[in-house]
Amino acid sequence: MKNKSTFRKGWVGISLTLVLITLLVVPQPFAPPNDTRMILDHTHEVYIAPPCFDEAEATNYLTETTWDKAQEKDYVSNSDCTAKLMEPASYSLLKRIGEKLGLMKSVWSW
Repeated sequence: MKNKSTFRKGWVGISLTLVLITLLVVPQPFAPPNDTRMILDHTHEVYIAPPCFDEAEATNYLTETTWDKAQEKDYVSNSDCTAKLMEPASYSLLKRIGEKLGLMKSVWSW
């Protein structure tokens, strides 16, 4: 009887370890963080990702804000460049943890 109990515990431990490793390594989609820098063009009521600013035909009525504030305004993306940069990105949970700890650079750190 003791052998069956030990055998089950071993399989449970191995299974949990495999699930944990899978969660940490397999890429998952992550949305941009709410504090991602954005530029608002209030004249055209659009938001612009900073890497796309040079190609944007922005007016002088600009403010810098964050992704969550840009979404609250109900503004739209000014270009395909901005829309593509603000799509969820797929990477491992391990990388996401590294970003949160400041050990790795975020996809949206501009």
